[in-house]
Amino acid sequence: MTAEKKRIRDAFSAAAQTYDGVAAVQRRIARRLASHVPPSAAILDAGAGTGFLAACLRERLPEAVILHLDAALGMCRQGRQPVVCADLEALPLAADCIDLYCSSLAWQWTRPAQAAQEAFRVLGPGGTLRVATLGPDTLQELRSAFRSVDDAPHVRSFDTLHVHQQALERAGFGQIRIERHLEQTHSEGLRQILHELRALGAHSLAQRRPGMLGRQAWLKLQATYEAFRQPEGLPASYDVLILEAIKP
Repeated sequence: MTAEKKRIRDAFSAAAQTYDGVAAVQRRIARRLASHVPPSAAILDAGAGTGFLAACLRERLPEAVILHLDAALGMCRQGRQPVVCADLEALPLAADCIDLYCSSLAWQWTRPAQAAQEAFRVLGPGGTLRVATLGPDTLQELRSAFRSVDDAPHVRSFDTLHVHQQALERAGFGQIRIERHLEQTHSEGLRQILHELRALGAHSLAQRRPGMLGRQAWLKLQATYEAFRQPEGLPASYDVLILEAIKP
């Protein structure tokens, strides 16, 4: 396991108890993802987190067997059964064993080519993949504000629509469709935005830099972010990609 992957896993594991309290936009995305799933008997919830997507899927497909899988041990201890603690890039599942592969906001922490190959392997012929992930314009306001402070890459960059399209094609999927839309949260101030990212475990969105921001840099960061303020508050944007594909 790389140091980066361990850091991401540990962050989400530590956030298992606080995630649901600040996950409004994540719930909206999960509901949208689950709203167009086909009838399926066996479903993999890949990157299950606290189980909200699985609950949405169960409402639509009450007779389906849903396997929860997550890489973060803390998330796996939320009391759901059956549950597997494993990496989306190395699924401990037999080939052709599921009908529907669903994943909400987990693929952005993977290498899409590897995740797509594993999804293709475990899906049976005619199986469906539906994935919600984050695109490159995620947290664009925070990224722009940090540019006023220094040139360090404070905010993680995510893969483009083209990268995901190519990963699915190379894995062998057909009938590929990718939707893109913007989701936003609104907060009173920048401290609240950063606090909510930490409560989500998603402070890994912001890459580490040597040292701490000084007071003047912090004030400049706040002032720059204020230019994005909307009537509802300070926005944090999520560039959402919904991937759908079929295994021939």
